[in-house]
Amino acid sequence: MKRPILLLAIFAATFCAGPLPVSAQTPVSKKKGVGLAERHGLGVAQLNALDVAWFYNWHADTTVKTGAKFVPMIFSEKRVGSHVVGDTVLGYNEPDNEKQSNMPVTDALAHWAAVAGKARRVGSPAMAGNPLKSEWLQAFMKGHPKVDFITVHWYKGADAKHFIRDLEEIHAKFNKPVWITEFAPQTAGSSEKEPQKFTDGQVSQFINETIRWMESTPWVEAYAWHDSKTGTSALFDASGELTATGKAYAAAKHASH
Repeated sequence: MKRPILLLAIFAATFCAGPLPVSAQTPVSKKKGVGLAERHGLGVAQLNALDVAWFYNWHADTTVKTGAKFVPMIFSEKRVGSHVVGDTVLGYNEPDNEKQSNMPVTDALAHWAAVAGKARRVGSPAMAGNPLKSEWLQAFMKGHPKVDFITVHWYKGADAKHFIRDLEEIHAKFNKPVWITEFAPQTAGSSEKEPQKFTDGQVSQFINETIRWMESTPWVEAYAWHDSKTGTSALFDASGELTATGKAYAAAKHASH
């Protein structure tokens, strides 16, 4: 008779303690990540607040010690000699943008074998523009480089249907898995000029709808919100606290279940 009494006691204790915290009920999605600009002092506290499974910092290594997985990036040909640790490496960052890695296709291809050789899987160079319309990426892919997944940056407003349509077209074009390593309604520059272009409600809805879709889409392997620092695409306010957008992104995994 001791076993039924023990089970009843456990049930009573659990019931009286109330429901488990949401974070305990729902594990962090392995897809959900963020770009973390460590040079601005961001680190473990921000990763924990956003409840992400992985992060990157546009560099090949990190000083942040956390349970979230770090994914290295070879930003440009100048960093090809960097040592990386991990089974995945991200390729050049916006080589079609003169303010980013700004690389000719010939240089990018000349160094690509060294980039791809650093890990088991390698992501394509991430375009500043639409990969489908990018002459840079088309010329790069004609060189038949090793590319295991297509890396995408997306800043076209708070329209989830537009986002989904673009990603479906990119996947159909390249027939490879996709990582969305930067996405938000606005870039940092756009947010600085028009910080209230979209409301908190519009951005939160965009987060919930896009993440629900990405979580249920097998060929979307990973995604990472881009913090605009200002406006309604920002994850943190001036004091370092989560904004309404930051809170929506932190909780968004629950919208996918």
